[in-house]
Amino acid sequence: MPLSVAEVLTIQAPVQCRLVAGRRGLHRCIRSVSIMDSPDTSLWLKPGDLLITTGYVFKDDANLQVRLIRDLAEGNCAGLAIKIKRFFLAIPEAMRLEADRLSLPLFEIPYDLGLSDVLCTLTREIINRRQLVDETQRTNFFAGLLEGEFTDKGEVLNRGWNYGLLPECEYIVLCVMLSSDSEKESIAADRVIFQGLVNEVESLINVNLLGVQLDDGIVIIQRREENVLPSTLARKVAELFIKRYPKRTQKQKITVGIGSHQPDVLTLYKSYQEAKEAIYLGRRASSRTGDTIYEFSAYEPEALLQHLPDDVLSRYVTATLEVLKQYDQENGTELLHTLEIYLNCGRRLREAADKLYVHRNTVKFRINRIEELLGIDLSEGEAAFRLQLALRVAHLLGFP
Repeated sequence: MPLSVAEVLTIQAPVQCRLVAGRRGLHRCIRSVSIMDSPDTSLWLKPGDLLITTGYVFKDDANLQVRLIRDLAEGNCAGLAIKIKRFFLAIPEAMRLEADRLSLPLFEIPYDLGLSDVLCTLTREIINRRQLVDETQRTNFFAGLLEGEFTDKGEVLNRGWNYGLLPECEYIVLCVMLSSDSEKESIAADRVIFQGLVNEVESLINVNLLGVQLDDGIVIIQRREENVLPSTLARKVAELFIKRYPKRTQKQKITVGIGSHQPDVLTLYKSYQEAKEAIYLGRRASSRTGDTIYEFSAYEPEALLQHLPDDVLSRYVTATLEVLKQYDQENGTELLHTLEIYLNCGRRLREAADKLYVHRNTVKFRINRIEELLGIDLSEGEAAFRLQLALRVAHLLGFP
């Protein structure tokens, strides 16, 4: 949003100018600030310019003083600010009257305030607002792209080129979320930290990343690199991001969802939706895995299962696992937990034993007991599949 003349009056020190005429022109927008150092400076001004001066070049010419006001008004300039008590004790009455007539804002600059202070302060404010507009436009573009609002690939590439989105490239989307009550506030406050971290990760592992902050989290768009699996590189990016992101509290937890790589910029929204869904599904299963990085490919079964009615899923879990659950409760055992670790380890006894911190024979004994209770043979793929599916459904439903 451009800086209006009216807002100059609200800016704190060092800009403490006083409006003396032209109040009806306070709506004018300031697009740049120039210092007047010659009589013909007004010839070079552009619409939206605010002219600041000591008044030296027109101090002895009453006609030039009035003509300057007219030239600025005709050129649709933002206004004029004159330093007083240097060459003018006060701004001439004729200039004030003409400024009021033409609705051109006319300011007094205090004697103890340098023109450079005014120039720097207002220019900095103008630049900050331009950057905010640019960042807003960039965010809106990526928000639309990730929501699938675009249908014209040419338009996407034409606009995206300015932000580093290249044609003939494949991309994968990562979503970063903070698990805290003030999640959005934290993200907004860490805008500079976030962009700096994206740049740091880029340089550490030589990867091309585009970072954008949306209302529901941080998004990283990663370009596919040759000879590297997109998911492998994406996981490395996620690990570095989590490791280097400065946590505000010990309880704050950072989670990253990773979608599938997309060969077309128009389908990037699919990877974005998958990354968000991976976080949703992964968080529900975090008690099982303890992970903080969730790849959609690992949760595709849950993505399908969640569309089934809860009562159907619940009946399946009860029919498949209730016997083991009851046995554990009555005997203080951990057969369900052992079963899950065993299946996750590909039914490898030694690997499961290492994860459970027990002897291999202990795992073997527990598996034999499970097979007896359920009347199955876990060496059969079908039986193992049914149990693993039931365990995943149980976590999806939030069962302990």
